[in-house]
Amino acid sequence: RIGLEGGRQVPIDAGGRVSGRLGRYSMGVLNIQSSDLDAFSLPSNNFTVARVKRDVMRRSAVGALYTRRSKAAGGGGDSETYGVDASFNFYQNISFNAYWAKTSNPGRTRDDQSYRGQAQWNADRWGVQVERVRVGNDFDPQVGFMRRTDFTKDRAFFRFSPRPSQRFRG
Repeated sequence: RIGLEGGRQVPIDAGGRVSGRLGRYSMGVLNIQSSDLDAFSLPSNNFTVARVKRDVMRRSAVGALYTRRSKAAGGGGDSETYGVDASFNFYQNISFNAYWAKTSNPGRTRDDQSYRGQAQWNADRWGVQVERVRVGNDFDPQVGFMRRTDFTKDRAFFRFSPRPSQRFRG
């Protein structure tokens, strides 16, 4: 939501971004300073986003994220989000993905976490996937978008994809 507030454009005074790779690490930092809008009583704001990811094993990675907004929407102080994530891939068909994140906003201290865990086996003929996603009622990453909060989604998926035998192919 950098540069937007309540559907209005907010002018950006200055900003910078640095990103790149260093060996098995990918890193990125973004910092933006926005102007104030006196007509709408919107104060100036500073936004920071930092991400680091490390490749592990052959096709897997672990990472961490941090965001900060100097003046939370609605006032009352700064807003922060921090989290960790992982993606593990084994052989050709087995994968595990997960994240955990927490927000820290003025006046919101109870149910301010979100997480996801997913396991998948995706072979040619068979496939199985299980997943759980949870977003708390007070989870509010103010440098980003959240379509909805306060839900838990459990999902299981099973697939069978038979192939015609050679004698039936054209």
